[in-house]
Amino acid sequence: MALRGHFFGRQKDMLNRSTLLSALAALALTAVAAQSAPMNKCVTDGAVTYQQGPCPSNQARKDPTLAELNAAEKKKRQAAAASGPAERPRATGSASSAANPVNPMSASFSCDGRQYCSQMKSCEEAKYFLANCPGAKVDGDRDGIPCEEQWCSRYLTGTPR
Repeated sequence: MALRGHFFGRQKDMLNRSTLLSALAALALTAVAAQSAPMNKCVTDGAVTYQQGPCPSNQARKDPTLAELNAAEKKKRQAAAASGPAERPRATGSASSAANPVNPMSASFSCDGRQYCSQMKSCEEAKYFLANCPGAKVDGDRDGIPCEEQWCSRYLTGTPR
């Protein structure tokens, strides 16, 4: 009988421990979830509130058009070029963009929302997108040579594809 009581006492203790561990795990998950949600500070009629969703607004939000985004990016790049050297490092030697200017036919290209090398058809087109289109993701290593693996790899050896 004493042995039986000891067994159930141990089982009860293990049950309490597992319940406690489950509660602690749930608490930790809740804390992590609360920290991962961004908080927004909203001021409405002088009252400050903090909430996870966006702040309410009396004005309708107007999403910018692609032309407006392109114009803003072009203006930003022109200002950066006028103020000094570009913030992105450029390649040196034969791979530099000065040694390999963009084809004059680039006037036929336009910023149409494409972003990736897989969407380009030539090295010249990729260079145009890198230089003129915001959001273009064609220069992963930021060396000034777009789409090195697909289109512009031969610039490193001297002959573009």
